[in-house]
Amino acid sequence: MIESNAEGEINKCVHCGFCLESCPTYVITRSEVHSPRGRIMEVKLNLKSDGIDTCMYCRRCEIACPSGVIYSRIITSARKPDVFKKIMLKTLEKPKLLYVATKGIMKGNGEFSLRIREFIKQVNLPLEINEKNANLYVIPGCIMSTYFRDTVKNVVSFLQKSGFRIKIINGCCGLAHYSEGEVKGGDISLNELVKDLREKEAICLSSNCTAHMRERGIKVMDLSEFLIKTGTKVNVGEPFVVHYPCHAHLDGLSIYLEDAIKDKENEMEMEDPSFECGAGGAFFLFNKEISDSVIEEKNRKVRASKAKVVISTNPSCSLALRKSGLRVVHLGDLLH
Repeated sequence: MIESNAEGEINKCVHCGFCLESCPTYVITRSEVHSPRGRIMEVKLNLKSDGIDTCMYCRRCEIACPSGVIYSRIITSARKPDVFKKIMLKTLEKPKLLYVATKGIMKGNGEFSLRIREFIKQVNLPLEINEKNANLYVIPGCIMSTYFRDTVKNVVSFLQKSGFRIKIINGCCGLAHYSEGEVKGGDISLNELVKDLREKEAICLSSNCTAHMRERGIKVMDLSEFLIKTGTKVNVGEPFVVHYPCHAHLDGLSIYLEDAIKDKENEMEMEDPSFECGAGGAFFLFNKEISDSVIEEKNRKVRASKAKVVISTNPSCSLALRKSGLRVVHLGDLLH
């Protein structure tokens, strides 16, 4: 049965095909089955194929669509996570548990363990800071807090030196849940994450998480926005390109990512900066062949630019870009 909010979006689709070339899985496979248009028809006609599972939930098709189809409503209504994915999502809600689980999985020799080790080289307990009378809340994001702790630490150190009193809020915004169709669980996770925010100023270090929270009505700034607001710009110091994380780009955050960089003379031109990185949330863990092909295509675009550094402000994107052997840097790593 099609949910009512999804049915309205399905009926908006005029099957024009503008979405096709925006979709990374269609670009790689050239198959309608793995395209937004094909998936919409699959849901509409109640058909069964691999297409629903191969959606990377990047939502680039929503930018391309002239009819304004909110495709995410369709795919979330069509997906339902299995038991393993439900456990994975619950683990993301507790970064300390994510640390323990990842450490254990990385010791294994099974296919899933091998895949994890391809992408994740370092795992740490999340940084915990709760200063008295905190006036700035920092939300790292579940993946950022565990796999990129050094970035979090550098951002917090910079903020403290700038006079802010910091409280770190570790947890999951629920975006991963939405991508798997677990909408209710995602909303519960988000509410738990932001329950203490109230009117406090808050920044997020994972740009796609920023976009998701704002779409859900949460008042939060991306780190890039905060840097612009406070008059701070970073220097990269060598030829670079900026990767636009998919949900952040949909939310219009790309302009802040660009504006937060001072030495624009070092920026190289890259074809389609918002092209999917290949991670797709947890997609890379369960769809190895397509994920690796998308990663390879993104890598080709970066290499063609002749850049030496990729600026990425979303952790899953950074994992995928780094897998290709690219040097990946977060804006937070460039703060001094």
